Amino acid sequence: MRTSLPLGPRPARTDRPGTAALRVLQALADSAGPATIAELTAVLGGHPNSIRVQLDHLVEAGFVEVSLLPPQGRGRPSQTFRVTVDGRQVAGQSDDLNDHHALLEAVTDHLAGTDDPKGAALSVGRSWGRRLAEREGELPDLAGLLARQGFTPQPSGDGLRLLTCPLLDLVHRHPELVCLIHQGLIDTLSPRPAVLHPFSAPGACTLTLSGAPAA
Repeated sequence: MRTSLPLGPRPARTDRPGTAALRVLQALADSAGPATIAELTAVLGGHPNSIRVQLDHLVEAGFVEVSLLPPQGRGRPSQTFRVTVDGRQVAGQSDDLNDHHALLEAVTDHLAGTDDPKGAALSVGRSWGRRLAEREGELPDLAGLLARQGFTPQPSGDGLRLLTCPLLDLVHRHPELVCLIHQGLIDTLSPRPAVLHPFSAPGACTLTLSGAPAA
């Protein structure tokens, strides 16, 4: 019997593969679907055996899943590789993400003791979003930016499913404050009105978008 996923996202992974393995992981995440070693070699160059070694490391770490293609003639069946949710999160996120989140944890712990913690949390999130937008140079792609922040967004209807949360451990201490920080971030970055629904779907938080994009 298949067990359903609990409501809400999974914690974002804080470990990262080495440089060579990360390059392979990012190429696999950019592919339209599962890929073979030959297909990855065509994209990345180099020797197939080198890519195979990195894929073995990624599979062992849980960033990639491997399956066998149906056999065609004699010889061993080919393997195909698919990025996991953890792998997609790590492939898309910024390199310095963990340092940023350590600071946000300290800020959130401080906000919990203020006179208006909810209002302050929303303000912190909006300030965070403005600084990210300034760094991007223009109003960024919301899904791409959330991916770089460790949320692993997945398109779903007229919105997004957020499969991982980079501050999930902190959510258990200050659930409303962390989610309000994230709502403030989205308020600033989204070109359309957006509402975050924490722990609203199996394996994800959801984000609904409404109205027309800003001109």
